[in-house]
Formats: sequence, structure tokens, C-alpha cells
Amino acid sequence: MLFYSRYQSEDPADFSAELTKMQACMMQYNEQPIHRKPYLYPLPDTMSYEELRVALYRTISSHATLQVMFKYDKHEQHYVQYVEYLPPLEQWQVPVVKINMLPEMYIVTQESSISLLKGYPWRVKFLEHEEQRYLYIEFHAICLDDYSAKCFEDVLFRSLISGFELQAGNLSSYRLLRNMEIISSKHIFSGRDAGLRGRGSKENKRMIAVTYSLTAEQLLVMRQIAKKYAVDIPVVYQLLVEQLLGYSYEGERYGIVENWRSTLRNYDEIGCFNYLSEEYVNVSTSLEGRLIALQLERKKRLEGELGTLGNRHDYSVMYCYEEELCQHFTEVQADQYCMYDLVLRVKRSQNAAHIKLEYRQQSYTREQIQQYVHRISAILERLRQQLLASHAS
Repeated sequence: MLFYSRYQSEDPADFSAELTKMQACMMQYNEQPIHRKPYLYPLPDTMSYEELRVALYRTISSHATLQVMFKYDKHEQHYVQYVEYLPPLEQWQVPVVKINMLPEMYIVTQESSISLLKGYPWRVKFLEHEEQRYLYIEFHAICLDDYSAKCFEDVLFRSLISGFELQAGNLSSYRLLRNMEIISSKHIFSGRDAGLRGRGSKENKRMIAVTYSLTAEQLLVMRQIAKKYAVDIPVVYQLLVEQLLGYSYEGERYGIVENWRSTLRNYDEIGCFNYLSEEYVNVSTSLEGRLIALQLERKKRLEGELGTLGNRHDYSVMYCYEEELCQHFTEVQADQYCMYDLVLRVKRSQNAAHIKLEYRQQSYTREQIQQYVHRISAILERLRQQLLASHAS
């Protein structure tokens, strides 16, 4: 297993890096309302703007991966990210904006997307609505995966309490990942031409989302299945997604969003370390057999033994498992476009789980998606019955 330390190098070359494959694909949709990760935090009455501004400065300064800007290297013919440190604290200000609508609505309707070629890949404001104050910070997903939000929150609140600050580090993790991608591409990357899939008009990419929330009993069934067959919870949800797709998608391939962190062991680092892997819908094997097969594939990926790595546009259907790890921040769903025909996104917290189906109208009708949603409860009931049968046998 590969092990990586975030601060392993002071080489000047490690303060600039070519974009990873995932990041490069995000760059193609610069300034479009997609890949947005906005967060809100209601400020307590005892917290001043000034102390929060200082803590934000310390937190961002603690991560070189947040102090990056982007440019196109004409010689190498690719985009690079390079470190551009924040100005001195006294020159760095956070604007205060009075709004006349709920902050969630303000974020979704009033804000344009972050431009990756006009500054840092994030923005921050203090919002005032009626008698409530909020911290609003939005990241472009090119610099932040879901685990990163927890990292940012942890450092921010430690800074608020004690003035905590980390060494900024560098971009050597991105350089390492890009080298790994180049080496892997000779052997295991998808050979399909990514082409310009999904680059139609904005209206062709407009997203509609429908969400199914699991009940407490259904959550218990998922946990019991994981325990019974000794598999990880994400694997059980992947099985559920395959069962759902199996009605019309048996044998077809779909993409899985995975993360390099388990390979690099860089859990304290903010960054976008996602990549795409490939799987095929298989509902013909037994419950136990499919769970074991999916668990084995997951274990291989976690240990750095990668299967077929995909390009951003190789797939029409995607599966994404995400855990809500933040204790103070609330993520606002602000994306308006979808680059895939269908995304099945599982959002799970300690006591809740939601299956969100994001789809494009050009690919699916509302009736088709409603059929998918109605089938979820039937699949969960079938899984419950299979679990009971396995205990009885």
C-alpha cells in the first residue's frame, strides 16, 4: 500500500502541478453552475466578524491546496494549478452582505459560479438576513472533496478556540496523483475516447433532482446486512443502486466516484482527490455473492490495486456515495446542471440516508424517474426478507 506524507517535500516544483484527470474535466465547465460546494454556518451572537475573519485566514493559509490559481501552459498544452499565497491578514477582508431572502435561496439564485481563471477556487462572505448572521463559504469542487469539508471545519473551529494553525504544505499530492494516473493509463485506463460528450447547450444539461429518504427501519436493514456479510456500508448501498438499475440496465457499465485518500493516507489534507472507477450492473448472482464481489473490488481500490479507471465522460450513469461529516456547516445543494444522464447519489449521515436521483430531461422522463423512486422501497423490502431468510436458515 502506498503511504504519503503531506509535507514530504520543499522542492519548488511541488508548488505547481498539472491538474488531475478529474480536475481537468471540471475545468471544461468553468463558470457554469456545476461543481458547486457552498456551505452555511449560522453565527452565534457571541461570535464577532473579526475573530471569524482571522480564523478563516489562518485556516485557508494552512492549506496550499486552497491558495491556488489556474493557468494554461501553452508549451505543455494543459492547465496547471500553482500556489499564490494570500495577501497579509490586514489586507484580506470578508465582505458583509445584507440580503432580503433566505440565505439558501440567495446562494442558489443570486450567485454566479466561481471562475477558475479569475482568482482562488472559493469565495467567502458574511450574510445578514433579518436578525441572523451567517458565514457563507463556497468552494469549487476542483479544490474540495467531501472529506475536505470536514478537514476545513476542524481547522477553522480549532483556530477559533485556540488560534490553531497548520504548516501550509504544498501540491506534491497532486503531482504524485498525476504521475500515478500517467503510469496507470498505459495499463488500466479506459481506452475509450472521452470526446466531447455532454457538451451541448446549457439547457441540454439542466438537472432535475428527486430524493428518497430511508426510514429508520430501512437504515437498520442496511446496517444489519453490512454486519451479517462483513462488508462496508458503501458496498450495501452500491448493491441497492445495482438492484435499482437492474430493472433496465442489467449488464451495462456505470461509473463510481472513488477517492485516493485511502491509498495516500492524507486524511488531514484539503483537496480534490476523487477519481472514477468502472463497474457493471450484476443482479443475477445471489445477495451474498454480489456483496462479497463488490467488497473485494472495494478492498482492492482502497489498497491501491485499481481496476479500470474512467474518464469523466465515459459514463451515462454514475454512482456516488458521500458521508455528511460536518458538525457545524450545512451544505447547500446549488448545482443546476448535470454532466451525466443519471447520477444516483447516496448522502449518508450517522442517523439518516438519502438517495438522490439527478437526471437530465433529455435522457429520462419524470415518469421513468418516479418509477425508479417507487422501486426503492420494494427493493429494500426484498433485501429485508432475504436478510430474515438468511437468519432463519
